[in-house]
Amino acid sequence: MSLNTKFFAQFAFFTFILSLIYSAFRVIDNVLYGFDLIKELYFYSGIFGLLYLILSLFFALFKFKYTKQYPKFLGIFCGIWIFIHFFVYFAFSKNLNGLRMFEDITQRPFEASGFIAFVLIFLMFLSSFDFFKKLSKIRKLGYLCLLFASYHYFLSSKIPMFWQYLALSVAVILFVCRYIKSFYQKKF
Repeated sequence: MSLNTKFFAQFAFFTFILSLIYSAFRVIDNVLYGFDLIKELYFYSGIFGLLYLILSLFFALFKFKYTKQYPKFLGIFCGIWIFIHFFVYFAFSKNLNGLRMFEDITQRPFEASGFIAFVLIFLMFLSSFDFFKKLSKIRKLGYLCLLFASYHYFLSSKIPMFWQYLALSVAVILFVCRYIKSFYQKKF
Protein backbone atom coordinates (compact mmCIF):
# COMPACT_ATOMS: atom_id res chain seq x y z
CA MET A 1 0.00 0.00 0.00
CA SER A 2 1.54 3.31 -1.02
CA LEU A 3 1.47 6.44 1.08
CA ASN A 4 -1.38 7.98 -0.94
CA THR A 5 -3.44 4.80 -0.72
CA LYS A 6 -2.95 4.69 3.05
CA PHE A 7 -3.97 8.33 3.28
CA PHE A 8 -7.20 7.70 1.38
CA ALA A 9 -7.99 4.61 3.47
CA GLN A 10 -7.40 6.57 6.68
CA PHE A 11 -9.47 9.44 5.31
CA ALA A 12 -12.38 7.06 4.61
CA PHE A 13 -12.16 5.69 8.15
CA PHE A 14 -11.98 9.24 9.53
CA THR A 15 -15.18 10.21 7.71
CA PHE A 16 -16.88 7.14 9.16
CA ILE A 17 -15.78 8.10 12.69
CA LEU A 18 -17.00 11.66 12.07
CA SER A 19 -20.39 10.34 10.96
CA LEU A 20 -20.62 8.28 14.15
CA ILE A 21 -19.67 11.27 16.30
CA TYR A 22 -22.14 13.54 14.51
CA SER A 23 -24.94 11.01 14.88
CA ALA A 24 -24.15 10.49 18.56
CA PHE A 25 -24.20 14.25 19.06
CA ARG A 26 -27.59 14.53 17.31
CA VAL A 27 -29.00 11.68 19.41
CA ILE A 28 -27.75 13.22 22.68
CA ASP A 29 -29.05 16.62 21.60
CA ASN A 30 -32.40 15.04 20.82
CA VAL A 31 -32.55 13.26 24.17
CA LEU A 32 -31.84 16.51 26.01
CA TYR A 33 -33.84 18.98 23.94
CA GLY A 34 -35.83 17.05 21.36
CA PHE A 35 -38.92 14.97 21.34
CA ASP A 36 -38.51 12.18 18.77
CA LEU A 37 -35.34 10.16 19.28
CA ILE A 38 -36.45 7.26 17.08
CA LYS A 39 -37.08 9.57 14.12
CA GLU A 40 -33.56 10.99 14.50
CA LEU A 41 -32.06 7.50 14.65
CA TYR A 42 -33.99 6.48 11.54
CA PHE A 43 -32.98 9.58 9.66
CA TYR A 44 -29.25 9.73 10.38
CA SER A 45 -28.59 6.00 10.12
CA GLY A 46 -30.44 5.92 6.79
CA ILE A 47 -28.79 9.05 5.41
CA PHE A 48 -25.27 7.94 6.29
CA GLY A 49 -25.98 4.45 4.97
CA LEU A 50 -27.21 5.86 1.67
CA LEU A 51 -24.30 8.29 1.45
CA TYR A 52 -21.71 5.55 1.98
CA LEU A 53 -23.50 3.32 -0.52
CA ILE A 54 -23.42 6.06 -3.17
CA LEU A 55 -19.74 6.76 -2.50
CA SER A 56 -18.85 3.07 -2.53
CA LEU A 57 -20.52 2.51 -5.88
CA PHE A 58 -19.08 5.74 -7.30
CA PHE A 59 -15.53 4.61 -6.50
CA ALA A 60 -16.31 1.11 -7.80
CA LEU A 61 -17.53 2.56 -11.09
CA PHE A 62 -14.75 5.10 -11.59
CA LYS A 63 -11.58 3.32 -10.52
CA PHE A 64 -9.15 6.02 -9.45
CA LYS A 65 -5.50 5.17 -8.87
CA TYR A 66 -5.31 5.83 -5.13
CA THR A 67 -8.82 4.83 -4.14
CA LYS A 68 -8.96 1.16 -5.15
CA GLN A 69 -9.78 0.09 -1.59
CA TYR A 70 -12.52 2.71 -1.17
CA PRO A 71 -15.44 0.60 -2.45
CA LYS A 72 -14.74 -2.10 0.13
CA PHE A 73 -14.19 0.29 3.07
CA LEU A 74 -17.15 2.46 2.19
CA GLY A 75 -19.32 -0.59 1.56
CA ILE A 76 -18.52 -1.95 5.03
CA PHE A 77 -19.32 1.45 6.55
CA CYS A 78 -22.58 1.48 4.59
CA GLY A 79 -23.39 -1.98 5.92
CA ILE A 80 -22.82 -0.88 9.51
CA TRP A 81 -25.12 2.12 9.12
CA ILE A 82 -27.78 0.06 7.40
CA PHE A 83 -27.67 -2.58 10.15
CA ILE A 84 -28.27 0.21 12.67
CA HIS A 85 -31.10 1.56 10.51
CA PHE A 86 -32.74 -1.85 10.23
CA PHE A 87 -32.31 -2.57 13.95
CA VAL A 88 -34.00 0.72 14.87
CA TYR A 89 -36.85 -0.11 12.48
CA PHE A 90 -37.27 -3.70 13.66
CA ALA A 91 -36.82 -3.03 17.38
CA PHE A 92 -38.68 0.23 17.84
CA SER A 93 -41.22 0.27 15.03
CA LYS A 94 -42.12 -3.43 14.84
CA ASN A 95 -41.29 -4.39 18.45
CA LEU A 96 -39.15 -7.33 17.28
CA ASN A 97 -42.21 -8.95 15.73
CA GLY A 98 -41.25 -10.68 12.48
CA LEU A 99 -44.83 -11.35 11.44
CA ARG A 100 -45.76 -7.70 11.81
CA MET A 101 -42.68 -6.70 9.81
CA PHE A 102 -43.52 -9.20 7.05
CA GLU A 103 -47.07 -7.87 6.91
CA ASP A 104 -45.88 -4.28 6.45
CA ILE A 105 -43.25 -5.25 3.87
CA THR A 106 -45.85 -6.99 1.73
CA GLN A 107 -48.32 -4.08 1.92
CA ARG A 108 -46.22 -0.90 1.78
CA PRO A 109 -43.85 0.03 -1.06
CA PHE A 110 -41.83 2.25 1.28
CA GLU A 111 -40.99 -0.63 3.59
CA ALA A 112 -40.67 -3.18 0.77
CA SER A 113 -38.08 -1.08 -1.07
CA GLY A 114 -36.12 -0.58 2.13
CA PHE A 115 -36.19 -4.28 2.97
CA ILE A 116 -35.07 -5.32 -0.52
CA ALA A 117 -32.19 -2.83 -0.29
CA PHE A 118 -31.34 -4.15 3.19
CA VAL A 119 -31.19 -7.77 2.01
CA LEU A 120 -28.96 -6.84 -0.94
CA ILE A 121 -26.66 -4.75 1.26
CA PHE A 122 -26.50 -7.54 3.82
CA LEU A 123 -25.44 -10.05 1.15
CA MET A 124 -22.90 -7.61 -0.31
CA PHE A 125 -21.58 -6.96 3.22
CA LEU A 126 -21.09 -10.68 3.75
CA SER A 127 -19.38 -11.04 0.38
CA SER A 128 -16.65 -8.61 1.41
CA PHE A 129 -15.25 -11.19 3.85
CA ASP A 130 -13.09 -14.12 2.70
CA PHE A 131 -15.34 -16.74 4.29
CA PHE A 132 -18.22 -15.75 1.97
CA LYS A 133 -16.29 -15.46 -1.32
CA LYS A 134 -18.99 -17.47 -3.11
CA LEU A 135 -21.36 -14.53 -2.69
CA SER A 136 -19.05 -12.13 -4.56
CA LYS A 137 -21.26 -12.14 -7.68
CA ILE A 138 -24.02 -10.47 -5.65
CA ARG A 139 -21.97 -7.26 -5.81
CA LYS A 140 -23.11 -6.83 -9.40
CA LEU A 141 -26.52 -5.96 -7.96
CA GLY A 142 -25.09 -3.01 -6.02
CA TYR A 143 -26.47 -0.44 -8.44
CA LEU A 144 -29.91 -2.04 -8.33
CA CYS A 145 -29.64 -1.92 -4.54
CA LEU A 146 -28.83 1.78 -4.79
CA LEU A 147 -31.99 2.31 -6.84
CA PHE A 148 -34.08 0.57 -4.18
CA ALA A 149 -32.38 2.46 -1.34
CA SER A 150 -32.82 5.82 -3.09
CA TYR A 151 -36.44 5.02 -3.86
CA HIS A 152 -36.89 4.13 -0.17
CA TYR A 153 -35.44 7.52 0.77
CA PHE A 154 -37.64 9.20 -1.84
CA LEU A 155 -40.76 7.59 -0.35
CA SER A 156 -39.72 8.48 3.21
CA SER A 157 -40.75 12.09 2.71
CA LYS A 158 -44.39 13.07 2.57
CA ILE A 159 -43.48 15.73 0.03
CA PRO A 160 -40.22 14.88 -1.77
CA MET A 161 -37.82 17.78 -1.79
CA PHE A 162 -34.51 18.55 -3.51
CA TRP A 163 -32.47 15.95 -1.54
CA GLN A 164 -34.84 13.10 -2.30
CA TYR A 165 -34.85 13.94 -6.00
CA LEU A 166 -31.07 14.32 -5.96
CA ALA A 167 -30.54 10.90 -4.34
CA LEU A 168 -32.87 9.25 -6.84
CA SER A 169 -31.22 11.07 -9.76
CA VAL A 170 -27.73 10.09 -8.65
CA ALA A 171 -28.87 6.48 -8.30
CA VAL A 172 -30.34 6.45 -11.81
CA ILE A 173 -27.22 8.10 -13.29
CA LEU A 174 -24.86 5.63 -11.59
CA PHE A 175 -27.10 2.71 -12.60
CA VAL A 176 -27.15 3.80 -16.24
CA CYS A 177 -23.40 4.56 -16.29
CA ARG A 178 -22.60 1.15 -14.83
CA TYR A 179 -24.62 -0.78 -17.34
CA ILE A 180 -23.53 1.33 -20.30
CA LYS A 181 -19.93 0.76 -19.21
CA SER A 182 -20.44 -3.00 -18.93
CA PHE A 183 -22.23 -3.09 -22.31
CA TYR A 184 -19.31 -1.41 -24.07
CA GLN A 185 -16.76 -3.61 -22.31
CA LYS A 186 -18.53 -6.76 -23.53
CA LYS A 187 -19.09 -5.41 -27.05
CA PHE A 188 -15.53 -4.37 -27.82
